Amino acid sequence: MANTFRSVFDIIGPIMVGPSSSHTAGALALGKAAAQLFGMIPKKITIHYYESFADTHLGHGTDFAILGGILGLNADDPMLPKAVEMAASQQIAVSFFEEKDPSPVGHPNTARMILERDDLRIVATGSSIGGGSIELNAVEIGDFQMTINGHLPLYFIKQNSSHLGLLKLRDWEVFFTNHGYRLSDIRIFREEENEWVILYLETSPSKEMISEINTMPFIEQAILIR
Repeated sequence: MANTFRSVFDIIGPIMVGPSSSHTAGALALGKAAAQLFGMIPKKITIHYYESFADTHLGHGTDFAILGGILGLNADDPMLPKAVEMAASQQIAVSFFEEKDPSPVGHPNTARMILERDDLRIVATGSSIGGGSIELNAVEIGDFQMTINGHLPLYFIKQNSSHLGLLKLRDWEVFFTNHGYRLSDIRIFREEENEWVILYLETSPSKEMISEINTMPFIEQAILIR
């Protein structure tokens, strides 16, 4: 988490539909992260922009980029500029707000994304830090309000804290180390019998490891954001 950029490609940015790696590719990555947390196509999307995002989102394509990310488009998809129209065609209610207050996470390229469908609602606040890279700053899922402040990949694991076989903080570290992966940080947020474990990864785990985690009996939900 100490290193903002991990390679020269994080600085140069991805191959993308322009015009800006921070305001377009980074915004798309923020949308993808919110969509991965939500797990389905929302019926209502509300985006709050702060500072530089609020000032330039129309001219820099931030609206279509962040919606494109939520809808599953890639940064180089030629359909990306049509993401607003695509959302309308799927009868998704979309609203954008330019906030006058400073960024709640202290970064000029900040978006607060609210995704809703029926009784499901998540709030994800993140910032585009350059070269198409992002930081996920805060997440609300149900009654859980979590301060994250981490770069991708991140693993969100909801587990039943009353289960006898529950993995504790040190257990998760050993589990990943034994599989050849390094964790840069672990945070745990508890609420009665449930808790969210946030794992800060250096690289994304293999499909086999993901499958192993999904079959653990105390795991209620596991979401890999990458």
